[in-house]
Amino acid sequence: MRKLQIRPMLMRSPAPAWRRRVPAAFIPPCQPVVADRVPSGDGWLHELKHDGFRIIARKEGDHVRLWSRNGRDWSAEFVAITAALRGLPADFVLDGEAVAHCSEGLPTFMAC
Repeated sequence: MRKLQIRPMLMRSPAPAWRRRVPAAFIPPCQPVVADRVPSGDGWLHELKHDGFRIIARKEGDHVRLWSRNGRDWSAEFVAITAALRGLPADFVLDGEAVAHCSEGLPTFMAC
C-alpha cells in the first residue's frame, strides 16, 4: 500500500500595512543595474551605485516627502535631507540614493 504524504501549505503573510498603502503621488524609482562600463552617447544619464537607500524625493511648496522604492515614507528618519530639500526654491521630484558616509568619506550602508 502506498503511503500518502501530507505537507502543510506554506502561505505568505500579508504585506505590512505601509506597503499596501502606497501614496497616490508615489512614483516608483529607477532600479540600478550592474554594468561593466558606463553608458556613453547622447541621451544617456547615469550615476554610480552607492551603498544606500533608493529614494524618491518630492517637494511641493514647504511639503517634502522621501519615499523608498516600496512607498515607505522616510521623511522623519532622514531629517537632514528633508530639511535641505525644503530649503530649495522650486517644486520637484528627484530620484536618487540616500547615502551615509563613514569617517573616511566612503559610503557605508550600515551607517544608514
